[in-house]
Amino acid sequence: MTGVSFRPAVDEDAPALVDIYNHYVSTSNVTFDLDSWTPEDMARKIDAVTALGMPFIVAEHDGELVGYAYLSTFREKAAYDTTMENTLYLRDDARGDGIGGTMLEELCRLGAIAGVREVIAVIANTPDASPSIRLHDKSGFARVGEMDGVGRKFGEWIGVVMMQKSLARD
Repeated sequence: MTGVSFRPAVDEDAPALVDIYNHYVSTSNVTFDLDSWTPEDMARKIDAVTALGMPFIVAEHDGELVGYAYLSTFREKAAYDTTMENTLYLRDDARGDGIGGTMLEELCRLGAIAGVREVIAVIANTPDASPSIRLHDKSGFARVGEMDGVGRKFGEWIGVVMMQKSLARD
């Protein structure tokens, strides 16, 4: 995709990122959040990810912010500190243009530089999340497990698919 660039997220991006994210909170099961985020919530997330030394990037296409992705703590125990969970969201009208794959590739590249060894994707096992599963599959993530009925949203029990990508080998 031409015209797409990536840069680190800054707190001033929070309102645009919240607009992207809250679309999914209110219309789909791809996130298990039930309540919309505020710009302050997103700014705290940007600051927390940055404080971990992990990448939080935004995608811009022709000068417009169209997506974001970041790596964050997978589990709190110290032995997991080189394993991160990825998050990636695109503005609804930017889906299907190849931006997601390019952004995921850039996120993993930056993660490797930051010392990440393993990236875990926890993806809702629902029809509206199947593009995310395909995206991760195309990006070299392996499906490593499933958990049924671990979340409840819009009156239904939802499972997740777990996918994993190794960025470095000992």
